[in-house]
Formats: sequence, C-alpha cells, structure tokens
Amino acid sequence: MLYATGLASGRFLVIVAVLVCWLSAFPVFVDAQGTLSQNAICSSSSGCSTTVGSPAFIDASMLLPPNSTTLGRDLCDAIYRLLTGFTGFPPYPSTGAVIDARGITGATNLTCTHGSPWTESTSVSVPSTILLPAGTIVIPTTWVLPNNTTLIGVGDNLPASTSAASSTTIQACKNTCSFTGSDMIDFGSPVLCAPMCNSVSVENLTLDGQGQTINGIVNANSQTGSYVDHVSLYQILGTGLLVESNANNSGPYSNITFDTGGYSGAPSTVCARGWHSPFSAPPMNGAPYPFRALCGRVGRQTHGPRIESGFLLDYELGNKIT
Repeated sequence: MLYATGLASGRFLVIVAVLVCWLSAFPVFVDAQGTLSQNAICSSSSGCSTTVGSPAFIDASMLLPPNSTTLGRDLCDAIYRLLTGFTGFPPYPSTGAVIDARGITGATNLTCTHGSPWTESTSVSVPSTILLPAGTIVIPTTWVLPNNTTLIGVGDNLPASTSAASSTTIQACKNTCSFTGSDMIDFGSPVLCAPMCNSVSVENLTLDGQGQTINGIVNANSQTGSYVDHVSLYQILGTGLLVESNANNSGPYSNITFDTGGYSGAPSTVCARGWHSPFSAPPMNGAPYPFRALCGRVGRQTHGPRIESGFLLDYELGNKIT
C-alpha cells in the first residue's frame, strides 16, 4: 500500500514538472487574450508572470456576438470600427496588423448591412492583412481595398461543392437585399490611391455574383506587389477579372477558376480581360505570361479564355471579344 502511494506521488510530481515546463515554453496559452481582442505575449524575457496585449495580431471574433453584443454589428462593421478607432475598440496601429476574423460565425455576423470593412460614412486606408472565416459573407456594395491590403480566405471551393463549408465565399447581395456597384472587389480607387496603390491582394476564396451582371475583381489602380491567387469566380455574368492599363507591374494573376454555375453567360460575360493583346507591349510585370494559369475552368461557356503567345484572348460562347 505504501509502495502504491509512493508511486502515485512520484507520478504526480512528474506531471506537475511537465506542466510547469510546458507552460513556461508556451505562455500564450495561459492567457489567450491581453487587451480586448489582442493576443497576449510575455512582458519579460525572463518569465511570463505578467502578459500584455500585442496589437500586431487582433482576434476580430471578440468584437461580435457571442463574445460581445455592444461593439461590432457584423463582420464588415466590426473591422471598419477597428480600423477607424471606434469607441470601445482596441487601438489599431498605423503601420497595420493582422486581423483574424476566422472565428466569426453565424449568418447575422456574416451578413454585412452597413457598408464594407473600409467604407461606411467615411473611408479608411490603413494597412491590414485580414484573415476571413469559412462560410458565406454577404456584401451589399463593392469592397474597395486600399493601399497595402491583403484578403486571405480559407479555401476557394465553389458553393455547390461538398467542400464549400470549409471555404470562404464572398457573395453579392440578391433577393433579400440588393448589390450596389458594378464590381465586387476593386483594387484601390483614384481617391484612395494617389497616385497609385501597391501591395493589394486577394487569395484563397470564392466570389459569388449570384447570376448578376457585375464584375468580380477589377484592378485599375494598384501596381507593384498586387496579385490574385487561388480565387474562384462563380455565377458572375460580367467580367470575372479585369486588369486595366494603370495596373502595370502588378501580378501574377494565377490559379483562377471561372464558372457561371446554373446561369447562361450573357453577351458581356467573360472570364478575364487584360490590357494586353498580341499587339501590345511591354507585357505586364515585365513577364511574357502575365495571365499564366488563368481560368482553369469555364463552366457553361462554349469557349473559355485562352492564352496565345503569352497574351490573353477573350472568348465567349464561341465569339472572340474585341
């Protein structure tokens, strides 16, 4: 009996020692949050008896129900209020931060009704990297991304696929609401980009136009460091991706799929348009294949856009777009 008790005590001491070592090595898990929505970090290199909030990484789920019922009104509004320093929100660094919205769930939280993350009554243009959650984010208006803005979803599977639940879909309002604007996402604007924006990017998500004649992504104002990667353009009956002449030195635009879903393409429907043609020079970004790996699937289109001599030729329903 004494042997058994001694053995149990020894095991207990070993477990305690292991826990102490583990907590010393990974103190962030002891106190998951510092200041509201900020991750906690140790305030001293010699130990972790006290922690402080780090403004470099902000958990946006703490700003919405069920964690808060008085701060953000939906995903877009919570991010906008965070970026603009709204009363009650943690301070946002002028140099930018990672905004982790991956913990935001629920149809109400994911339905934007007050504007975009950068525009409500006014516009804001501070840098940010926004990690979007899985699910469908319904938007009522164009998202105009300012300078040094990165949007990253968790996957670009189409809404109709079996993997849609683990992907990020940005969906243009329809039926119960209406979409205002001709584009779902704009890379900058003449007002926000003076003279031009840089480092604006979107990756790993789906844009769902719900069969409306609108455009997906339009880059007319952002240059160096701006790109699109692993984006699905779904049920968009305008232009999926439009890269205009002011967007020189941008790219690459890669791993992009285009599918009109259950809708037939309109005369104006096309996967992508660029300012390049077989007769234009120099190529964007100084590369011979600026639209490499573009539009891997073309859904109901009889002929999809194709690459010829490194330049994009737009085809829709068997007719060349001129």
